Amino acid sequence: MEWHGGATAGLIEGICVQPLEFMKTRLQLNEGKPLPMTTILREALREGGVAQLYRGALPELTGMVPRSTGALASLEFSKRLLRQHAPDPNTGRLQASHAYAAGAISGVCESLGFAPFQVIKVRMVAKEHLTVVDTADCAMQLLRAEGPAGLFIGLGPTLWRVTTWNTLYYGTMHNIQAEVFDKHPLQNPVLAAARKMATGVAVGMTATIFNAPFDVIKSRFQSQERGPNQKYRYTLPSLVTIIREEGVRALYKGFLPKALLLGVGQTIGYMVFSEALNFYGSALAEKRQ
Repeated sequence: MEWHGGATAGLIEGICVQPLEFMKTRLQLNEGKPLPMTTILREALREGGVAQLYRGALPELTGMVPRSTGALASLEFSKRLLRQHAPDPNTGRLQASHAYAAGAISGVCESLGFAPFQVIKVRMVAKEHLTVVDTADCAMQLLRAEGPAGLFIGLGPTLWRVTTWNTLYYGTMHNIQAEVFDKHPLQNPVLAAARKMATGVAVGMTATIFNAPFDVIKSRFQSQERGPNQKYRYTLPSLVTIIREEGVRALYKGFLPKALLLGVGQTIGYMVFSEALNFYGSALAEKRQ
């Protein structure tokens, strides 16, 4: 049931936020002076019209299913396991700190499931790879030139990026749900959904402040081809390199679309996941009757 809910959430989230994903990646790959989003948008429209904003959408959308399935299913599984074996001694519920631990576990699962799709997506979005025809062509070129290991380029910064965000977002959202939403419910379902959406966006954007530098490094890793002249090799040394060459601000290139992408997109995904669990749970209960 959790796997079905995660897959549904990932697909809907991916469709909603793909143009933001395109602009975010282009901004992060720019090693020069920071560019405004409008410049990236005009550039993309000149290259291929509105459809260009969906370049790289297939690997992104395809990857959203294992990403959300792995992240959200492992999140719920971890929370349930921790609640059963190490509950809060006073309430019997999941301890607040364990909610953050479950978020971290979900981050590791998400990173492993999503990394190969991200490499292909970044290569397709990068201006240096515009000669790539489509997703299949990109994947074949990558495998011929770099082998299967090429699909896991940037796994290190991906783990830093995703685990940091998932820990902060899912841990905080669980505790807000337990301490605010459950204790002070709103009778109006529209207001309840709006409150949850606004809270999720605020928490998501705050978490993005902490993981944004690792996302920039991830994109730089994945856009370059492996070889002796590879500029970015290790996560933390790459962090130092970018600061030295481009300044601290460079670590936050693409921050606005990224914050919207994660704050809005992940909240949509999380809410869809919750509703999907209710739907599949009800359907399963009816089937058993």
